[in-house]
Amino acid sequence: MVNGNALNSYQKAQMSADITPEKLILMLYEGAIKRINLAREGVKHNDPKQRGENIGKAIAIISELNACLDSNIQTDEINFLRSLYMTMMNELAKVSVSNDIATLDRAEKYTMELKRIWETTVMNQPAESEDAPAAPLSPKPFPGYGAAGYGQNASLRTSIAV
Repeated sequence: MVNGNALNSYQKAQMSADITPEKLILMLYEGAIKRINLAREGVKHNDPKQRGENIGKAIAIISELNACLDSNIQTDEINFLRSLYMTMMNELAKVSVSNDIATLDRAEKYTMELKRIWETTVMNQPAESEDAPAAPLSPKPFPGYGAAGYGQNASLRTSIAV
């Protein structure tokens, strides 16, 4: 059984080594959306554990997205994104006390829009529609995500459970 676990760990590590930084950012957006939805379910079902755990994970993911921004770039767009991430983290933290579903809805809306922008501008995916064919992934650099395009640390930390 130990050998099976070691093999699984090796395979997961190998698979994550093949993921591009662009794809990791996309996965962070997807993880944040998932966690916000799970937190909403926790509020609706009056489950403080589900609400709290998922709000905490959503905040951690958004914090990671914020940390990926290059601190040397001070454009209006990047400063706006930084402020948006900080506001989302602050407002999500309040949901643990207020149970405000409207705040979760706003956070999800903003995150979904950022994900859509990332997909269309960086991942070169067409906007979602029923008859749009899938485009091949050929990422292009996105100014503001580090010198190589993606944060001061060239690789993203993957310790966040999404």
